[in-house]
Amino acid sequence: MRMNKRLIILMALFVGAGCLGSLAFSTVASDKNSEQAPEEKPFAIKVDVNLVVLNVTVLDEKGTNVTALKREDFVVYEDDTEQEISNFFPVEAPFHLVLALDNSSSTRTSLNLIKNAALNFVNELRPADHIAITEINFFVRELQDFTNNRKTLAKALQKVASYPFGGSKIYDGIALGLKQLRPVETGRKAVVILSDGMENSSKFKFEDLRRALAQGDAVLYPVTVLNKDRQKNVLESYIRSAKKDDPYVDGARKSLSVLEEVYQIQTERLQTLSEETGGRIYLVGDLTDLAGEYSKVAHELRNTFSLTYYSKNQWNDGVMRKIRVEVKDPRYRVHSRTTYYVPKVE
Repeated sequence: MRMNKRLIILMALFVGAGCLGSLAFSTVASDKNSEQAPEEKPFAIKVDVNLVVLNVTVLDEKGTNVTALKREDFVVYEDDTEQEISNFFPVEAPFHLVLALDNSSSTRTSLNLIKNAALNFVNELRPADHIAITEINFFVRELQDFTNNRKTLAKALQKVASYPFGGSKIYDGIALGLKQLRPVETGRKAVVILSDGMENSSKFKFEDLRRALAQGDAVLYPVTVLNKDRQKNVLESYIRSAKKDDPYVDGARKSLSVLEEVYQIQTERLQTLSEETGGRIYLVGDLTDLAGEYSKVAHELRNTFSLTYYSKNQWNDGVMRKIRVEVKDPRYRVHSRTTYYVPKVE
């Protein structure tokens, strides 16, 4: 709670500097493109409210993905109580994935690089994976509904343009991804979001988004571009050129003094959200490395098992439950969801 209050104070300083937008929230759905490739569903996870879905990656001692495992190789615990695995799906099972791109004004000079890296990422996924595309700026908006037609996705990515104003609704963008995935009744789910990690105008708050992710079954992969120095340059330039009677210059100076702390908190929060879903955060120091980081995400998705179980705890008690997945072979390391949330029923 103390950190939350501290962050609120820090973000208020950015408001004073004119760095944040209003709290308007927009989710405008695009028209559904009728161009679809033939759909195949060889692996179907039929999701219901009582089923817990875990996406799991396994590494050996050398850090190499282990993909030749079976259901009996895994053990699942919920709050230290062993659970019975009801279904097991190999790494070939397809994903429904939301690819969210930050196209706020800060991306203007690097947008082509971002779009090319996103297209390469799409092409690295399995042919049966279905992908939707959204944009994040002062608003969040769906650009393309789920499809596995790569030509359709390429056309959608080409339409992405830089938004002329600042503001990045990172949390709202993730929330929109969850909303898009909600009607998907079968298969595995993921949200991959590219941003600078600088959440500054969302309607969704951190704890609300955390519960929403824990209640669902999507795995989150933030690809975060570290542009703290660029933001620092913007603030310093604004301060140098500001007139004496500029009412925002004092706020800009204060924002500059806490910039490091704000970025650290925001990055830690995205890391928490991703790890609790079984995902990872990927930090990009240079945009020329973006394609390589996207490739790491695609590689992990291609090497992910899925396990499902029905919890032995039937209480709808409104608490976070702890999940632990183990492999019986002690040489292997497991990465998976660590929590899920059961809404309270009165």
